[in-house]
Amino acid sequence: MVRSRHNALTRSCRIPPEILGKIFVHYQLSSSSSSFYSQNSKENISSLYSTALWWVPAVAHVCRHWRTVALECPRLWSNIALHIGPAWATRMLELSKDSPISISMSDPDPCEVATDSSSLSWFPEPVPPKLDPLKVLSEHLLHIKELKLAACPCTAHNWVNLLETGSPLETLRLHVNPHRPGSLPDTPISLPNNFLATHLRLRRVFLENACLSSWTLDSHPLTQLSSLIIIAPDPRHATDRLAHIVPTPEQFLDCLFLMPALEELRLEYCLPYIAHKYSSRAVSLLHLHTLTLRDHVDKCHQVFSQLDFAPAATINIYCWSTNPRSERDCLRILPILSAHLSRIGPGTGNSRTGGPQALTLHSANDDARTRFVLSAWSTFTLPTVEEDHKRYFGPKGDPDVRLECEWNAGDPEMERRALLRACAGVPIAQLRALSLRPSNAVWSAHDWYDTFVDCSEITHVLAHDALAESLIEALRLSTGPPGIDDDDDDEIISSDRDGLPLFQELVSLSLVGVDFGAADEWMRKRLCNSMKRRQANPLCVTLLDHLELRACTVKEEWVDALGDFACIVVWDRITDAQR
Repeated sequence: MVRSRHNALTRSCRIPPEILGKIFVHYQLSSSSSSFYSQNSKENISSLYSTALWWVPAVAHVCRHWRTVALECPRLWSNIALHIGPAWATRMLELSKDSPISISMSDPDPCEVATDSSSLSWFPEPVPPKLDPLKVLSEHLLHIKELKLAACPCTAHNWVNLLETGSPLETLRLHVNPHRPGSLPDTPISLPNNFLATHLRLRRVFLENACLSSWTLDSHPLTQLSSLIIIAPDPRHATDRLAHIVPTPEQFLDCLFLMPALEELRLEYCLPYIAHKYSSRAVSLLHLHTLTLRDHVDKCHQVFSQLDFAPAATINIYCWSTNPRSERDCLRILPILSAHLSRIGPGTGNSRTGGPQALTLHSANDDARTRFVLSAWSTFTLPTVEEDHKRYFGPKGDPDVRLECEWNAGDPEMERRALLRACAGVPIAQLRALSLRPSNAVWSAHDWYDTFVDCSEITHVLAHDALAESLIEALRLSTGPPGIDDDDDDEIISSDRDGLPLFQELVSLSLVGVDFGAADEWMRKRLCNSMKRRQANPLCVTLLDHLELRACTVKEEWVDALGDFACIVVWDRITDAQR
């Protein structure tokens, strides 16, 4: 009694319960378990350490008054922890009362043939004994604010059906774990028909291996929805394509029109059918900063052309085609993408038209399919002095625009045409960094020159394999007459053109996969002669800052001689002298 009286007179216990409860909530949200237990011995660490209830001893185990205030503060118990046992979960559901709660549920009895979802950090792995998620949903759905569900199709179907009841739901994350191939069939999972029309407080929707049953919103806009992510099953691999629900173009545009606050839009394999008639209708999404589309190239082209968003938005398009001339079929989206790229450039002054400052082109063949990737950055940050001594892999950070196309694999000439067409289809006048990594394509020296001779601001170039070899020859074009020590034959010299040299502002040159020892070191001589000719040309940078040889066949003593052409020379060292 004396201790209770003493505690009641302390300043911390004389704080009004309403304010003390807010202090507890602030502590719960702004601190972590490691910050509280960092100065305590292991013997004093509570069993709740490293769980979602790590904060309980610091709040409810201090004194009787603090415990009473904590138990009467529903917000403290709103993040329900089902994975630490039914006793705590049931107690938290009682203490949260009618306040909005957040809850994450996985299948307590997972299907033996379902893939594992425990890798997802926001789905804790259940441990026995467990609560029945179906019972929890049916009893507490009316005050769930954030709901995260993960289960296989045979279990998720019953859970999703409960969502047809209107609720104050703001965030929904639904992850359907497909069955292993060759086991049970994957029943398509889709939200109830009235889901969007009855959950008007939605802010974030994330569906993986699931889709919407209806894109109809009636006349009720989702004014707070900022993130819409739907990753439906790939129709090319789905066993039941008839159950794959796809909206019509009009339904799709009507739905997006009622989502004016969208900031992130990601739609995979759920784009609307191709319209039979051309429509000039466009939907403005002024707050959109990330757009991701993945589907057939015609569907991606249709949706992208009917959306109006800010120039600074990040664009990711993944499209595929089965057209016999599919490299041209996929790249039909380039003109409209080029118009967006022209808007994101720095554009200072009347002489600058805007456009990306860094561009990478990559292609690879896998399973009789060719995957072509174009990435563009609106700005380019020069590598630091420390980074100049390391391997250069291209621009850092996520690209502002990424186009990934997939088509039936063809011959190297088809891949070469795709690379040339991609370079011709995007604005490259303001480029400062360039990276090319083909799978089989081979460019000639004149392909390099014709494509980039007008890109006078390029300072960083990275080329792989066969394109790296042709780049060495391209650097010699239009760099003046051969020098005294130029011992090359006249075949390339006679094909030089009148005009500006290629990459006259070149600062960093990275070559990957070149064999400088083959054919009596013919390629090594070409590189040396190209560098000598460039140094002799008054329009070129007389000395490179960075020259990099990676995965190349080259002698170390010859690499040391490259110091005459570059301040920093980087190459791969090997330990096996017989290689």
